[in-house]
Amino acid sequence: MMQDTHATDIVAQDAVAITDGSIFESPENILEGVATLWNTHLFSLNDTAITVSKLAIALLVLLIGVAVAKIISNRVGQKVLPRMQVNQGAANALQSIMYYAMLTMTVLLSLQIAEVPLTALAFFGGAIALGFGFGSQNVINNFISGLIVLIERPISVGDLVTINGQQGCVVSVGARATKLESYMGVTYIVPNSIILENSVTNWNMPTASIKTVIGVGVAYGSDTAKVRTLLEGVMNGHAMVSESSENTIMFVNFGDSSLDFEIHCRISPKSVQEAKTFESDIRFTIDEEFRKNGIQIPFPQRDVHVKSGTL
Repeated sequence: MMQDTHATDIVAQDAVAITDGSIFESPENILEGVATLWNTHLFSLNDTAITVSKLAIALLVLLIGVAVAKIISNRVGQKVLPRMQVNQGAANALQSIMYYAMLTMTVLLSLQIAEVPLTALAFFGGAIALGFGFGSQNVINNFISGLIVLIERPISVGDLVTINGQQGCVVSVGARATKLESYMGVTYIVPNSIILENSVTNWNMPTASIKTVIGVGVAYGSDTAKVRTLLEGVMNGHAMVSESSENTIMFVNFGDSSLDFEIHCRISPKSVQEAKTFESDIRFTIDEEFRKNGIQIPFPQRDVHVKSGTL
């Protein structure tokens, strides 16, 4: 208690000296004043004196450490890992993990320089938890969920996914939220906790290709073998179709007005836009080939039979 009172008296004396200008009367006084202020005792934590010099150096180390962690993690994630043939999703995950690991070490180093005992953090941790209350739970939950997503990698940058009813390509996986870009160009920001708590459909797992199905109907009386041959030619003629044993033409149903066929094939789109464009190209080509070969695509029809007699 006496030590804190003495420190308060010193700070008060320095303030008076600065106010009346006596500290600036000579270079010696200026240096002495700066040295006094630099070594001023502010407070104590568990009998450990915290001075202005310790806090200033710790803050400087923290700022430099954060900048260095950002630069190194970005350089490794964007330059080094791609040269090592690491895919973009894994590179982003490793970059984020490296950044937070270096940030944690920087914070611990700053606390050590300031000579702040780690046991004192228990008090501050309790005070922070009490201050933020339930409002901070979502932030912490999303942060921890983000680390789990980065480590387990259920989704990666570039994947075509459906999360909580929203479909799009993964643009980035951050510590708090994941960004999706939809077919319409809309960006959805999905909290990471939702990814872990809800069902997620990843169309690019376990492989980068997805299976697509395109249906078409032909008129009754059409040569089904010829239809199959034409559809196979359309499917195999598109550059985006991947080689797969699952690529096939299926005669699925005798519909009300048509014989129903489906093209089943695997493609590797880089975006929702590319997948939609593929389906459009296939339909344009089907219409062109059917017109050339006299295959009709019917429209719904209804036959009405009138029975003669007295109404």
